[in-house]
Amino acid sequence: MRGLILLVLLFAWPSFSTPALAAERKEFCVFDVAGANGFVYKTLEIYKRQAVAKGVQLHMRPYNNEQKAVEDFEAGNCDLVAVTDMGVRRYNDFTGSISAIGAVPRYEDLKVLMYILASPRVADHLETETYQVLGVAPMGAAYLFVNDRQINHVDALKGKRITVFDGHHDARHMIEYVGAEPVDARISNFHTLFNRGDADISYAPGAAYEVLEMFRGMGESGGIVRYPVGQVTVQLVARKGAFEERFVRQSRRLISRLYPEAMRVIRQYEDAIPESRWIDISPEDVRAYQAMLRGVRLDMQSSEDAQVQLAANAYNDDMMTILRKVRCYTNPGAEECSASDRE
Repeated sequence: MRGLILLVLLFAWPSFSTPALAAERKEFCVFDVAGANGFVYKTLEIYKRQAVAKGVQLHMRPYNNEQKAVEDFEAGNCDLVAVTDMGVRRYNDFTGSISAIGAVPRYEDLKVLMYILASPRVADHLETETYQVLGVAPMGAAYLFVNDRQINHVDALKGKRITVFDGHHDARHMIEYVGAEPVDARISNFHTLFNRGDADISYAPGAAYEVLEMFRGMGESGGIVRYPVGQVTVQLVARKGAFEERFVRQSRRLISRLYPEAMRVIRQYEDAIPESRWIDISPEDVRAYQAMLRGVRLDMQSSEDAQVQLAANAYNDDMMTILRKVRCYTNPGAEECSASDRE
């Protein structure tokens, strides 16, 4: 009898171990400016644990240099890479357009958008012939960090030096549109340029105040304009075929469910900024910012200038329409919702 039990267990063993054996190991390269200690990396560790239950074992590798993460991904050293929406533009212009200047002004808008991106109805937009986007999660609204509190309205931007990331053609156009001076920067050094006084203004999520010590560049007279000029997201990209289609769909849902945790940390960073450091602007100035940012986007779409067209090419028309519909869903009384020149 004992021998029979052992025999049964012996033949049953493979079925007991199948889930562990079936968990496919993949290299997951994650960009976070703070490396493994950053909140993006730690948030995606939750995703990693959830992926195991779906049969995929992810080996995470932290990068504090986005370009290096991209290079390793393109060299085939990463099956999956997590980069910013700026970094993802080379792979998918639809999700790369989320960071369009002023296009997602409120976290309420972002929440609706995250729900849309997890829907099968937009799945085709997350695919190209070569790459797939496996999910999008928030990194926080981008605010203007300034070295002078008097830079609190659109007209005050004129003549100021503003950092602009390499390849961020739409942001460069906005800077030139308002009469400011672009200061070339990279994600790895923009805060250094601001902190040492080479730029008057730099845009970044609130977490940069503490993580990148951007309070140093603000000095005694600076602050953070409490109006988002865009949203920064982290996006997961893989080569088409690197993961089974079932997991691709599951991954998008898993990432969308991280929204509450990501927002908890984002708000924690924003709430930790001393209230005296925030620069509140009047409702009139908010409307002026909204009008200016919308004017920038419309100008890019209509201009025949080659450099402006380069900026316009950063935006996917379908995404811009979705973003406009989202804004009008959360704020139906906005002027743009009834304007004839709607995006």
